[in-house]
Amino acid sequence: MGSSPKSSVSRPMRRRPNSQRQRFHRAQKVSRTVVNGRGRRICSSPACSSVSDKLEALKNLIPAHSGEIKADQLFQETADYIVLLRTRVLILQRLIDFYGSSEDQNALQS
Repeated sequence: MGSSPKSSVSRPMRRRPNSQRQRFHRAQKVSRTVVNGRGRRICSSPACSSVSDKLEALKNLIPAHSGEIKADQLFQETADYIVLLRTRVLILQRLIDFYGSSEDQNALQS
């Protein structure tokens, strides 16, 4: 069982067209989100830090929340908070309509 002899002649390298090189490099730059055993994200790419910054800003908008939270739980709590705020606005609008109309009647009587 002999092995095939290696050729000492090297082939010239072919360069990829520019568009293929750009796609190749872009694909290499994409990093995956890696989570360690404690559920903390390990990521060093600018895109990951941008998303991480936005999630942190969103977490800061939700009242009375501290500590680690998963993204899906953060989105659910954000949706719940939006519903709460809409309800408060609706109640305040109804109070304004109720008390505003009685003040208008009081102003007409004076």
